[in-house]
Amino acid sequence: MRRRRQIRPSWLQIFALAALGPMILAMMAVWLGGEYGRAEDGRILTRQSYEHRRDIEQLFSLVQDAETGQRGYIISGNRSFLKPYEDARARLPGVVARMERSNPHSEGRAEERQLAALIQVKLAEMQEVIELRDRQGFTIARDRLSEGAGKRLMDDIRTRVAKLIADESRLLEANVRKNAERTSATQQLIWLAIAIIAAIVAIAGYMFGQNRRLRNELALDAADAAARQHAIFNSVSDAIILINPSGSIETINPAAETIFGYRTENLLRRDISTLVELAPGEGSFLDRVGYREGTLDHPARMDLVGHCANGNTIALDVVLSVMPLPDGVHIVAALRDASARKQVERLKDEFISTVSHELRTPLTSVLGSLSLLRGGAAGDLPPPAQRLAEIAENNCQRLIRLINDILDIDQLRTGKLAFDQVTIDLRDVAIRATQAMNGLADRKQIDIAQHLTDAPAMVHADVERLIQVTTNLLSNAIKYSPDGSTIDIEIVDETDRYVVRITDKGPGIAPEFAPHIFGRFAQGAQPEAKMIAGTGLGLAISREIVHTHGGEIWFENVEGAGACFGFSVPYLANPADRARNRFYRILVCEDDADVGETVRTMLASKGYDSDLAPSVQEAASLARNYRYDVILLDMTLSDSDGADVLRALHTGPNDGTRRQPVIVISGAPPSREVEDIPSAEIIDWLRKPFDTNRLIHAVERALDRAGRDLPLVLHVDDDGDTRELFVRAMAGHGRVITAHSIDEATGLLERYPPDLVVLDLGLPDGNGASMLPKLVDGAGNSLPIVVYTAQDVDDRVRGNVDAVLVKSRRSLPDLVAAVNEILEKRREAA
Repeated sequence: MRRRRQIRPSWLQIFALAALGPMILAMMAVWLGGEYGRAEDGRILTRQSYEHRRDIEQLFSLVQDAETGQRGYIISGNRSFLKPYEDARARLPGVVARMERSNPHSEGRAEERQLAALIQVKLAEMQEVIELRDRQGFTIARDRLSEGAGKRLMDDIRTRVAKLIADESRLLEANVRKNAERTSATQQLIWLAIAIIAAIVAIAGYMFGQNRRLRNELALDAADAAARQHAIFNSVSDAIILINPSGSIETINPAAETIFGYRTENLLRRDISTLVELAPGEGSFLDRVGYREGTLDHPARMDLVGHCANGNTIALDVVLSVMPLPDGVHIVAALRDASARKQVERLKDEFISTVSHELRTPLTSVLGSLSLLRGGAAGDLPPPAQRLAEIAENNCQRLIRLINDILDIDQLRTGKLAFDQVTIDLRDVAIRATQAMNGLADRKQIDIAQHLTDAPAMVHADVERLIQVTTNLLSNAIKYSPDGSTIDIEIVDETDRYVVRITDKGPGIAPEFAPHIFGRFAQGAQPEAKMIAGTGLGLAISREIVHTHGGEIWFENVEGAGACFGFSVPYLANPADRARNRFYRILVCEDDADVGETVRTMLASKGYDSDLAPSVQEAASLARNYRYDVILLDMTLSDSDGADVLRALHTGPNDGTRRQPVIVISGAPPSREVEDIPSAEIIDWLRKPFDTNRLIHAVERALDRAGRDLPLVLHVDDDGDTRELFVRAMAGHGRVITAHSIDEATGLLERYPPDLVVLDLGLPDGNGASMLPKLVDGAGNSLPIVVYTAQDVDDRVRGNVDAVLVKSRRSLPDLVAAVNEILEKRREAA
């Protein structure tokens, strides 16, 4: 059947109708806005009048209560009768002030001031009679009451209150009447406007009703498009699942039925974890899946485990996307069977393993045979044959290095490179690496000079991997050094880490090559044709190994000639340092709750206290209450950019002339946006996922650079809550280390000499006063001591301390003030 042609209104009709409606609505809006404002003013005035009248009545009621309480006391002599009097006397100033503020009219203010003055006279009279009762007894007080002065004052107050209430009632009645008249007029106009709008709506309904068939045609086109999309949805080979905001399955395609073995009706409204665990943990599904401001943090998920109806599992690759719908944000999950991809990866791994074995085995024999030939095992070789054997041996070594580097870089990429970390002496690494490279150095008459530390350089590391790094750096140094030169390898103790430096006398690193030097397959210009070419993987592998150990690797050109490569390894952690770490506090700015708690757990394992702020607003709020030594910053927070945190903190207690130490934890590469903020000092930029050792090492470096000069206070108290509150109260004033017993405090005194001691006397292992002889500095002078205890303190103890505060009488702010005052006097005396 042929569709009828749609009759459309003319442009003139559309324009006239479109212009008429807005004009009427605009005029109505202006008028109603004015009427609403006037009505609102009237309502406010009415409410204020009621409140003012209530305040006047309450004022008089309080005076009556006061007089009743006074008379009861005068008659009975029982002071409990004075409670209404005392309560009224305490509340009257506030009620008088509120009465004066709540007066919405200019008239009557003089009468209110007179009433307030009269009430003061009445209160003074009542107080005088009470004092007469206290001093001279009932008879004198009764006689004073009999004189009638109090009654005259009360009558005068009652008269003035009645007048004020009457005036207020008159003004209130006038205002109510005015509001009623205005409301009636407004209603009439609104009914008129409704009639006009109804006419316009009727005309519009008629005109737009003519377009019904056109809309039907559009609906048919939309249905046709939806059918095509539905056909695509049903025909794709990947499983497609629509997930609602609560994590329940709303729709699946036939491919999902095939992959998982479930019927569609058996999965609807069931949690997605029935098929695959997309968002483990607690909280809302959208938060757990990583939905942030319209996007997903990690839309692609590899190697997830799918659960089939028959109990089998299947490897899945999942790609997630966001679909906003009227009933909330939905997640579309496209799932692909990863078995084929994993099979390819397995074949690749098997191939690499086979190549590793099948190439290394014959190459080992070839290399050994060539070495024996060159060493004269088969007799002396003529010079041409000796040279050919040398060329063959060098290229055989090159091939072995290439195979090893390719295997290592592949394992690093997949995270399968094994590390066996134990406690080692870094000097052994330098010695063994030097011995391994002496043969290559001898060919160019190069001497490797060792400069090692006298004391053991103990670290927690994989010795073979660090030897691999060191030999890589030595090999490069030998390759680029001139014949007969010297290469220096040294170990330097840098307070919180050991640094291995290797310096050569070569041409240095070309500026154009410097940005790529640690990249894969990056190679600079070869210095000599006779040298064995590298694979370009050694420095990339070395960088990953060093980062896994929580260290850094770098290079710099030496002035004059040569290059210096260095890498660092953190100190071996000492559990006793955890007490020192309690001096510091760290702010973790991370909007992902799971990541934030993971970082806090890492810090807590080393004894660091930290606070978590998922937004700029919360970070700024915390910074107003505490002073933080280091900021761990995610560049993407829930309400703004991470750089805004630094701008917010720049106005808090962390503000000052020093640059704030910052460690960035981000999924994005380094950006100059944060570096341009004056208050920021970027210590490190950690890419997610990051290594725990590297994080802790970065925190320790940040604390060293923080330059804290606050005094150190030892607080000895057996109550954990008191210790925690004092630590927080001293934030920004000093560093606090705490102990709960005499024994613990004695150990801390030896390790961390304090500037002042806060001492409780009641300790679990004795009286705190027994510690007084031990509380001396390195020169034998007594340390400043503040006794903060609930026990009685005898004169002997008082004479040997700077201050005594009793817990039940003095608060923590008093304690902090006393500590600051004593420390300030010490600084001035110094």
